[in-house]
Amino acid sequence: MRRPLDAGPGFGRRPLLGMSPRGAPLWIGMLVGSLVTWTVTELPYVNWHPVASPLEASSLIIRQDAKGDGRFLAPRSGGRRHQGIDLVADLHCPVRAIRSGTVVQVGVHRGLGRFVELEHRQHLHSVYAHLDEVLVEAGARVRQGTQIGTVGKTGNARHRWITPHLHLEVVRDGEPIDPQSLGLPIAEPVASRLVTRLAGDSGHEQGGE
Repeated sequence: MRRPLDAGPGFGRRPLLGMSPRGAPLWIGMLVGSLVTWTVTELPYVNWHPVASPLEASSLIIRQDAKGDGRFLAPRSGGRRHQGIDLVADLHCPVRAIRSGTVVQVGVHRGLGRFVELEHRQHLHSVYAHLDEVLVEAGARVRQGTQIGTVGKTGNARHRWITPHLHLEVVRDGEPIDPQSLGLPIAEPVASRLVTRLAGDSGHEQGGE
């Protein structure tokens, strides 16, 4: 049988293993497809900074008022230690995710008030408490810097002597760590320490989670 006139020199040959009919390696197409998929689904959740500020403020200030010290591991009533930091903020100002992650819990706690817990990569969790409003739901993915709620005075932050603040906790491998260790720029006014010292001398109970 004669070869058709329009058939090329390779007429009748089977494609080489791992090659497309046009001669391009199949793995290149698969690689490009995977890269496009990753770009669309994962690139928005890349952490472009080690940590993003949870508040819209030029500097973050630790709460120190007549009811307590907002620093990490500051003493609390009943021999407890503060598991996070309290950042002074205006009521109803936005609260943002310090890193991209998944919302694993939204709820109300006696001490924390309204709170949101995020799960991040590298066995890291973050908790945002005393919120007035929560803007996310459990199971949602959020980007670094996404607003997840607003500052409030819920939980044991309701006391009128307690400065409005965001309670921020960071947990790694099940153990609380100082959020400042992630690189948050914290400013701690020296003058405010006097308020805490006077409150301790007067016997006021330490407040705030």
